[in-house]
Amino acid sequence: MPFDPTIAFGRVLRSHRERKGWSQLKLAEAADLHINAVGLIERGERSPNLPTIFSLCRALDVPVARFMAAVEDAAR
Repeated sequence: MPFDPTIAFGRVLRSHRERKGWSQLKLAEAADLHINAVGLIERGERSPNLPTIFSLCRALDVPVARFMAAVEDAAR
């Protein structure tokens, strides 16, 4: 299966969110995003831009580099 960074990003995002016990709404509020954006990103239907990646990682209290390394691992 070819590498799809959008799908991998969504899977990692969902995993981190669920580990915190957060709903999509809680994450959206913490990252100052619309709940629909979180759902679209988690399902791999939307690629987040750089400011959104930083907002999500900040909200989840995960360094961006560590998060993106997990995305790369998820795509393998």
